[in-house]
Amino acid sequence: MLRILLARADRTLPEAQQALEQRGFSVVPAPVLTLHPEAESVADRAVAQRLDQFDAVIVISEAAAELGLKRLETYWPQWPLHPRWYAVGARSARALEARGLTVTVPSLETTEGLLALPSVAEAQETLLLKGAGGRPVLEETLKGWGQKVTVLSLYARAAAPCALPSPESIDVVVVGSGECLEALLAAGGEGFREKVLLAPSERVAERARQLGFPQAQAVPSLAPDPLAEALTRLSRLPREGDNESVGTDGEQR
Repeated sequence: MLRILLARADRTLPEAQQALEQRGFSVVPAPVLTLHPEAESVADRAVAQRLDQFDAVIVISEAAAELGLKRLETYWPQWPLHPRWYAVGARSARALEARGLTVTVPSLETTEGLLALPSVAEAQETLLLKGAGGRPVLEETLKGWGQKVTVLSLYARAAAPCALPSPESIDVVVVGSGECLEALLAAGGEGFREKVLLAPSERVAERARQLGFPQAQAVPSLAPDPLAEALTRLSRLPREGDNESVGTDGEQR
């Protein structure tokens, strides 16, 4: 059975861990980031109350979906027909769809994939639901196109002390974001540098290689099925110290 170190934020880790375990993987959780919800300001309240005036709402993460919906539902018990909703990834979209929203997700689940959607460029006023900080590329690009962009900052990230297993007990490392990668190293994860590392984008994979993870590679998505497919392919490769590969069900291949 492939042994995975799953380094994610504390709010999203349990569901991601359960999804992989249901697909037959052995998962060691590493909650390397903690997310703290931001208090709603008077200005934030005013933004939420004019949701129907935006052409597009873009949700950056699962946490932004969860916290953003909770805040917006206070003012909108029934969703307005306008705006159009977007999510960078399938997992973020799932939370929105569960509330009855129709969501567009780019086939390449990255900021760059989202910006490649023609309908995103057509919006005149866009609302971003995100955490504090992060990459400015999306906001800067939209503004460069002449759009009016409003940001609802819903949470702050902080590296969290985290007990890590011995590197010898892990086959693959999965990081949820670039911030998770940095926090993993801050928690003492240098010993995992020789492991295969799966990242949510080529940008994060390249950053991992720069930080000393030569086997870092991007996966199409961290949603359960695409991630499980990538892990299954890895499970068919010989592991360090093995003469044969081992499948996810523990059978010799």
